[in-house]
Amino acid sequence: MTDGKPKCVETLREIEALVDGELDTTVRVRIESHLVDCPPCMDHAEFRRHLKVMVSSKCAQHDVPPELRAKILRLLHDDQPAG
Repeated sequence: MTDGKPKCVETLREIEALVDGELDTTVRVRIESHLVDCPPCMDHAEFRRHLKVMVSSKCAQHDVPPELRAKILRLLHDDQPAG
């Protein structure tokens, strides 16, 4: 990483956070800079963006079964650090 840009491994590790808009500005700019110069990583990022949109549009039409909702909420709660 001599030019200050992240390598593919770091970029791919951050793709989900990038797609979800969860990266701070500094990291986002570094990752986006890498994507511009790396077609394979850009392809992966675009795939994840399209997948997110597709899943969101397909799932928006259905109600979540109450049992599944309760299980997800329980898992999220259990995953939170005690404090």
